[in-house]
Amino acid sequence: MTKFATHHLLPLLFFALLLIGCESVSSTSQFYRPSTARVFPPKPKEYSVPIFSKPPDRPYTVIGRLSFTANARYSFMIRAIQYNTRLHGGDAAIMLHEDTERRPYNYYVPGYTSYFPVTTYSAGVANTKYCGPSSPGSRSEYGTSTSTTYIPVFNPGYMSVGMLTLHSIDASIIRYK
Repeated sequence: MTKFATHHLLPLLFFALLLIGCESVSSTSQFYRPSTARVFPPKPKEYSVPIFSKPPDRPYTVIGRLSFTANARYSFMIRAIQYNTRLHGGDAAIMLHEDTERRPYNYYVPGYTSYFPVTTYSAGVANTKYCGPSSPGSRSEYGTSTSTTYIPVFNPGYMSVGMLTLHSIDASIIRYK
């Protein structure tokens, strides 16, 4: 792929991935392109949309086309075709092209600081001298002490490579004559 095509295709691809990543089939309606100026009423949600791998035997008219690539499950892609077919009043869809591609991608996990507790225990005798109203004196007492200090520990960031699975579909939305 040329440098020009890569610089222009990648932002569009990542925008589509970002948009589709949340798995909302309603967001795929922006990838529908009508083939006619005529607008048809939407089909009810209960309408079962058939998706054909080849054109059906009965007469039909292509009313639009749905084509996009996403980092989503194949079942999501099928639901998107069915959703757009119902939304735009289609009776069925014809799958023109479908493809699955796996691509490596780089990601960065930033460094962070965590704090490790260090607790110190001590015990001993404390001698004190004092001056009182009657006479000077001294006293010894046994005691214990606990102290916790948090030591910062830096965990460095790192780069890694993941695999991205992209599904592409291209379907014609049809209406029977």
